[in-house]
Amino acid sequence: MTEVSSPPATPGFVKRWSMRLGIALAVLIVVGGVLLGWAEHHTSQPNFCGTCHIMEPYFASWKDDIHGAKLDVKCVDCHYAPGERTTVNAKLRGLSQVASYFSGRYGATRPRAHVSNDSCMTAKCHGDLRFMDKTIEIGSVRFVHARHLQLNKESLEAVQEELADLTKTLQAAVGQEQFTRLQDVANESGPHEARVDKLVSLVSVTGATMPRDELEKFSQLSHRQVRTAQLADIQCTNCHSYGEKKTDHKAPTPAHHFSVNTTSCYTCHFNNEGFNTGTNNCLMCHKQLPVGEIIVHKELTPSEGQKLQSPELQAKTVKMNHQAILERKVDCSSCHADVAMEASLVTRRDCERCHDVPRFFDQWKEPITLELVAHYHKVHVPQQRAKCLDCHSEIHHQLIREDKGQAEFLTSVMANCTHCHPQHHKQQLDLLRGVGSTSIPQSTPNLMFGSRTNCLGCHTDMATTEHAGDVARATQNGCIACHGDRHSDTFEKWKLGLELVQTDAVDAYLNARKALDQSKDIPEESRRKASELLAGAKADLDLIKRGNGLHNVTYAMEVLDSITLRAQQAMALLNQNGSSPNR
Repeated sequence: MTEVSSPPATPGFVKRWSMRLGIALAVLIVVGGVLLGWAEHHTSQPNFCGTCHIMEPYFASWKDDIHGAKLDVKCVDCHYAPGERTTVNAKLRGLSQVASYFSGRYGATRPRAHVSNDSCMTAKCHGDLRFMDKTIEIGSVRFVHARHLQLNKESLEAVQEELADLTKTLQAAVGQEQFTRLQDVANESGPHEARVDKLVSLVSVTGATMPRDELEKFSQLSHRQVRTAQLADIQCTNCHSYGEKKTDHKAPTPAHHFSVNTTSCYTCHFNNEGFNTGTNNCLMCHKQLPVGEIIVHKELTPSEGQKLQSPELQAKTVKMNHQAILERKVDCSSCHADVAMEASLVTRRDCERCHDVPRFFDQWKEPITLELVAHYHKVHVPQQRAKCLDCHSEIHHQLIREDKGQAEFLTSVMANCTHCHPQHHKQQLDLLRGVGSTSIPQSTPNLMFGSRTNCLGCHTDMATTEHAGDVARATQNGCIACHGDRHSDTFEKWKLGLELVQTDAVDAYLNARKALDQSKDIPEESRRKASELLAGAKADLDLIKRGNGLHNVTYAMEVLDSITLRAQQAMALLNQNGSSPNR
């Protein structure tokens, strides 16, 4: 049987179908291009952004903001860096947002938009840098960008020179080994007062004398270099962000799409600084003092003036102005100690909100050092686009204003006992640890240290005193609670024994002191040695009196015996030179 084969395709047939396919493909490309162009244009309009319900408050605030209402700056002009909008990465990011929206995942968390510094600094926006030297009033503060973003080279060099000079002074005073410890403490990131207290303690151990304000400056200058370096990484959005507090609580959206977030100012200026010192200096920002006088209190009635024995205030309203207070060098904390509340610490727990893998904490160590702070800041701010409150807790900077008769503004002062009582209970703590004496620098700690007994273990009974009011006192009840009745007499025995030995030490010291004061015609070297012996004895006597020898009976007895011995040695020096006052 003969097979019938189909005739081969003629060249004309292939040509016709090729033309048809080419035309169809061309039409598809043109239509696709038109649709893509239309989609690109349409999806780049702010109105398209506003169609998504989760974007409604952001869109509404943009419409009311100068960027939307007056300058017609589109969303994509800011939220895409220059040249980024047409990239594949940008398109994929947009598609991921669409997928998230239709899958129901979008809106479960707060939208995290970012504006690159490059978007702000384009030629048609702020690229002319006219804003740098412009003075901007934020409340009572006059802010200038250039002071933060265009740092004066001479000023930076002056800080480095001052730190170098102070370093040389400290090295000469305490030696290189102890200076290394000082430097480690100065470079710790933590509360200012605690850091300076550590520096003072380290210097005192060496016997050197260094003013506290110089040690404070040493620490501040070390921190200043890191703070200054951080300014190079700062993003516009660290200070300018969405979410300004509403001026009108009935308004559905904030007054501006984005505005200055003053919390950023407080984090940089206040964190790890003392009140009104360093970058926390009040006049650094408040150069313009309040104008006019403030009424302190109104004129007194005749009866009030008579009670206070101030008749001149009966017809006079007492006022004050800030300029006069400043000229008298009254510290701002006298009236404004409540203006900065809370610290801005970063704890490991804060980091664990984002990082739950152990390797992220390989470099973590406490206390956190300035080197680690600089590293974390470099990684998170310019690279991860982190904002201050992503890591730091918030600092509140405002006056506490209460109704008449309230005293809430005193709360912050009452919480800081060390202001009025610096190093309070230091002598008690020294005795407990078995340290502090000039003659016996180190001895046995309190016998109860082995069981970690603290102040609450012995100070169990409340008593009322004339000056201090209610205080917790130590009695034999604390001994009995732990040791039973067999130690019911121990407390009183220790107390009586200490009183007897202390009386002997005091008498010996006073007799030697009197002999020295009344001595005449003795060699200068003998007088110097006797004076040194009695000066050390007096310091140790103050340690026992102020610290109460019951905090460490063993150590207190040793110290009291050394006081008596030194007094006797001083008397021997005076007597051997024939200068006894009884001679």
